[in-house]
Amino acid sequence: MTTPPREAPTARPAGTALRFRIRRARPDEAEALTELTLRSKAYWDYDAAFLARCRIVMRILPGTIRDNVYYVAEADPAHVGAPALPGVPPHAGAPALLGVYGFEPEPDGVGLDVFFVEPAAIGRGVGRALWRHAVERARRLGAPALVVQSDPNAAGFYRRMGCRPAGGRASEIEPGRILPLFRFALSEPPA
Repeated sequence: MTTPPREAPTARPAGTALRFRIRRARPDEAEALTELTLRSKAYWDYDAAFLARCRIVMRILPGTIRDNVYYVAEADPAHVGAPALPGVPPHAGAPALLGVYGFEPEPDGVGLDVFFVEPAAIGRGVGRALWRHAVERARRLGAPALVVQSDPNAAGFYRRMGCRPAGGRASEIEPGRILPLFRFALSEPPA
């Protein structure tokens, strides 16, 4: 059984800022991005059986990245030699990957296929920056709305970003579980 929604633990030490950039994801990063999404999901203290089911459904494939809109937040390359962010694994000698988002088609707009932030980077501006980037990319695609199927624990983030509740959708991972659905009209400015 899954854990009910809870308040996010404080992830940001006072006075610490992350420097990062957002760039297009590469197909060769699929495995590293899958692991990032699973660490991010585990942040909410789900049990091992649930996370094992997540591993099957949440796998990001190289072809998915190649054929769709996927972006990553990576640590500022100018600071690769800086002390590592605790809990963020190295990425083949490259700057650490701090977050990812990807799009999928939705009947009334563009959907977020994935939107995850490395747990050590939660609360440090990465999610908000990725959200703003995703909104701008969706606008450039001419979509009327950004549609988000959210983990219940992340629903507060999407509300703070200006999303409006739009019902619920059945989970692919856990039968009988309904996930919050949100809609962000792309005529609105991002939060």
